[in-house]
Parts: sequence; structure tokens; C-alpha cells
Amino acid sequence: DKHSCIVSLGGGVVNNLCGFLASTLYRGISLVHITTTMMGQADAAIDFKQAVNHSKGKNLVGAYYPAKAVVCDPATLTTLSDRHILNGLSECIKHALTQSEDLLDFILAGVHDLHDTSFLERVVSLTVQHKAPTLTNYHDSDFNEICPQYGHAIGHAVEHISWAEGRGPALLHGEAIAIGMCASAEIARLSGYCSQRVVDLHYEVFQRVGLPVYLPSNIGLDECVDKLTYDKHYVRAKATMGFVVEVGEMYVDEITGKYGVAIEDDLLKRGLEMNIKRRISQTGA
Repeated sequence: DKHSCIVSLGGGVVNNLCGFLASTLYRGISLVHITTTMMGQADAAIDFKQAVNHSKGKNLVGAYYPAKAVVCDPATLTTLSDRHILNGLSECIKHALTQSEDLLDFILAGVHDLHDTSFLERVVSLTVQHKAPTLTNYHDSDFNEICPQYGHAIGHAVEHISWAEGRGPALLHGEAIAIGMCASAEIARLSGYCSQRVVDLHYEVFQRVGLPVYLPSNIGLDECVDKLTYDKHYVRAKATMGFVVEVGEMYVDEITGKYGVAIEDDLLKRGLEMNIKRRISQTGA
């Protein structure tokens, strides 16, 4: 009945699916997340956005619906593979790049032991402290919308394509977002928002922790740009993206105060081309 409560027990996918169901049943029933993965604890469950994927793209069907409570137990993370810990750690690095150099330093200092529960607990805690404030005051500034979405426009496109039948290997969300952040840094440099040093730092950080940084060779540039048109921030035939100026600082238009920048397709393609050229120079493929 309408007084029921859905409790999600699992990772980000389970959290989102249960959240979507809770938002629709009886026009909304209680929701509690008991999230058991790094992605869930550092990002997916710490949000009002509840969504499921569509054949056309990521998170196209859903609702904004807060959970009554979110439970994170770092002990559950010890059962995960390194890959799935890194999957969530990618989102932690996102908040470090956009909000906190200290967080980035802490992650890099402890990433050598991905199953150290004290390290994981602290990383999750610090990440939540940075993300939670972005869940309110959407009308005062677009920072709270743009910051958590850093790297996601391109990353979502890459991720969705990689899961298409017969494509593979399928990328986890955090892996695709890491690629998206590196490509976004290329676009930022081409736009004059950041230096080459900042671009290089993106690649160095993600490669150091063991996350992918290049658009896969089996995903075409035009294919990626076409898929990006289904992103929720693709408005008036342009992708809206945020950019990092320095670690812990995002670009903001001095006149409008906006953090989101509308990007022409040709600039988007040039940024992806820079990422591809770098891949070829480093890997030969």
C-alpha cells in the first residue's frame, strides 16, 4: 500500500531501479538505500536522481526522488574486485578534480591498497561531503548540476555504445566517465579554459589508479557524437558541459556566472580527435 517502503540492497543499478519504482508506485512511497558497492556509496545512492537506461541512451527514464535514508557500510566493499572499486573511485576523482586538490592527494596516496577499509571509508566520506552540498540550491547556480556531471556527457555516450550487442568490451560507468573527463579536458584546453599541464594531469591520474583514458578503438568519433545528442544536457543542438580550470576549480563565465558551456559539434569532435591521437601515439592502435 501507499505506506510501504522499498529497500534497495545492492549497487548503483539496484539503487536506481528501486528508486525509480519508489517514485512511481502510488505516486511515491518511502525509499531506503543500503548500498553495497563503491559506485553506490560514493555516487549513485547519494543523489535524488533515480533512472533507468533506454535503448537510445543512459538514464533517459526516471525521476527526481530522494531516499529517506542511505546506509553505507565500507565492510561490504571488501568483497568487490579491484575493477569495481576503481569503478566507484572514478567518481571520487571527479569530485577531487572539480572541487578539492586535497581529496585528490589523499586518493593518490592510498590507492595502492584498494581493499584497505579505513582508506575506502575515508574516501567515501570525503566524497559524500563534497557531493551532498551539490544536491540543493539548483536555482541559485548551475554549479550544483554541472559539477557532478563532469565528464558524463561524453562518458555516457561511450558507456552506452560499449554495451550494445556485439560491441564489447563493455565499460563500467566509472571507466567510461574517466574517458569522458580526459576528453573534456582536451576540449577545455582547445577552448582556452585550461593549460596542457591540466590535460596531462587528467591522463596521469586515471592511468596511475588503473582506469581507462582513451576512446576505445572500436567506437567511432561520429558514432560517439551522435549518441551524445541523447544526453539530457544536449540542448538546442549543443552539448552543455563543465570544465576544470585547475584541480579543485571549474570554469565559470565571468559575465553570466554560468558553469555550463554550450559546445559546438566541431569543437566536441576536435577534443575527441585529440584523445584518439594521444591513444594512437601511446598504444599504436
